[in-house]
Amino acid sequence: MTVGPFRVSASDFAALARGGGGAAVRTLRLARRSRTLLMIRSIAADPAAREAFSLLREVARVAPEAVDRVLDHPSVGAWATRTALAVRRGAEARPAELAFTAAAAAVRAGVPVDLEFPPARVFSLPSLGVVVGPGLAYEPLPEIRLGAHSLQVDLWAGGGVPDELPVASSVDLPWWQDALGSAWDLLTADHPVLAAEFAEVVSVLTPMPSSPTGTSSATLADAFGCVFLSPTPDAETLAVTLAHEAQHSKLVALMDLFALVKPGSDALFYAPWREDPRPAAGLLHGTYAHLGVAGFWRARRGMAARVEYARWRSAALITAEALLAGDELTPTGTRFVTELATVLRAWCAEPLPPAAEAVAAAEAAAHQARWQAANGPLPRP
Repeated sequence: MTVGPFRVSASDFAALARGGGGAAVRTLRLARRSRTLLMIRSIAADPAAREAFSLLREVARVAPEAVDRVLDHPSVGAWATRTALAVRRGAEARPAELAFTAAAAAVRAGVPVDLEFPPARVFSLPSLGVVVGPGLAYEPLPEIRLGAHSLQVDLWAGGGVPDELPVASSVDLPWWQDALGSAWDLLTADHPVLAAEFAEVVSVLTPMPSSPTGTSSATLADAFGCVFLSPTPDAETLAVTLAHEAQHSKLVALMDLFALVKPGSDALFYAPWREDPRPAAGLLHGTYAHLGVAGFWRARRGMAARVEYARWRSAALITAEALLAGDELTPTGTRFVTELATVLRAWCAEPLPPAAEAVAAAEAAAHQARWQAANGPLPRP
């Protein structure tokens, strides 16, 4: 169980800022694993976690790939972050729950488990499933095959998801297999680089209930590797949503390595994709995600795609320029957004059918009007 250091070259940083990243995306995933391990090491200083940590170290000695697989599971990152912060603040914490992570790694490696487990509403083994019998017998998490890649389907039975983020109570696995399979075929055929990046950073799907307002999706910073997603109406909508969430995942991990936004700022900004004002960090995330969305539509054909491309290239440039005009970015953040904006300026100079430009402009104006009616005048940099 080794920790860092992780380095991103200037060229890789620029590639990530421009919406891609290539091989650097794997570095981001490994850096997030290292972050999780650092959190666990700090938790292991508590006597209640020492026995579990000893088992985790023993498994790492004989089967390091089993430990890596468990550490990469989003629920472990979320638990480790939550618990380490609580311990540091002197708040209520449950460090003994490290036993679940250690046991999952041991079961994967075939190493005997002799641990005392803390009481839990649901006994969940991260990356494996929910325990249903003696001897750590468990009901495996379902999997969805996407070519050579696969996604585990996890409803977070052991908890750890914020109350405001709804999770479906059950999974229609055949529906999700068909829907994701169609979206994946589209991505691998038409957007292979995007598909490869998604496969690198996302390993778990958590279905959400159907949304009355359209498609809902989310990425939690502490649960790296998981995409929360409601059912979508068609393969293209699902594919662009996967692209959107992959961008969020990349930026989450990059911001572990680089401070892009100054802490403590209370400035709020207009976001053309939200109905509420956004802080600088949230606006940066949305801008980066919509850089990916615009890039997706740029590569597609048809009038509907031209409208979407016109809408989101312009929207993302508006927010990138607002961030650059403000004082919320660090010097590194300014470099990042400058690269991002360079791409968007070039895209916004590309000619499109006037009809597509007109529809996109009308949609943008309608959103601004709704936003102002709810929030008041648009913030100005």
